[in-house]
Amino acid sequence: MSQGERPAKQSRSKLTRDKLVAALEHLLRQRSFEDISIADLAAEAGLSVGTVYRRFENRDALIPVIFELYAARVTQFAASPSGKLALEPEDGLRTALRQMVSQGWKFLTAEAHLVRAAHLYARLRPDLVGDEWEAFLEMAVASSLALIEHFGDEVSISGRREAAEIVTYLLNTSLIERALYPQDGPAFALTMSDEEFTAAMADAIYGYLTAPPVQAPA
Repeated sequence: MSQGERPAKQSRSKLTRDKLVAALEHLLRQRSFEDISIADLAAEAGLSVGTVYRRFENRDALIPVIFELYAARVTQFAASPSGKLALEPEDGLRTALRQMVSQGWKFLTAEAHLVRAAHLYARLRPDLVGDEWEAFLEMAVASSLALIEHFGDEVSISGRREAAEIVTYLLNTSLIERALYPQDGPAFALTMSDEEFTAAMADAIYGYLTAPPVQAPA
């Protein structure tokens, strides 16, 4: 249960919450969270404004629900066939990275309404995110580390935990920048297609992981 949310003591109350959560996600597909009022949410859910306030103290109490939805969608994607790498025995690190980046891109574009809100409010209201977000990021680093270890013979970088952190950072920042803000900032300068972009990002990460070590000057 999120901060500012009142507990659901009856099955009817849970049903009301489910309606509100579904209405919130539907509205997020149409507009940003800051443009959604309690009245908008009540109308979308087919409930009274008073009913919304009986479940949530204020609009900010809905912010943790955004993260709840986002985390659930990531978990579902990771467990689905779409979230698994389909590699042949002869496939190497570059192919795996291209698949991974392509899958991440498809998820981001499909769930952009949740990712955009989560990305913004993780910075604006970290007090409402909770410790679960740190565990969620750690899971992403662990996934990158598992890929690096699996193709360890191809990886030349020595600090593999640090490499996994960099890979996770690059994937999150570069893909989110283009997926969520294609007309603003650095992404606006990109003229390549989505397929070319994801392949280029995968190749850039591949180059980072496989570059020969830099020799210290004598």
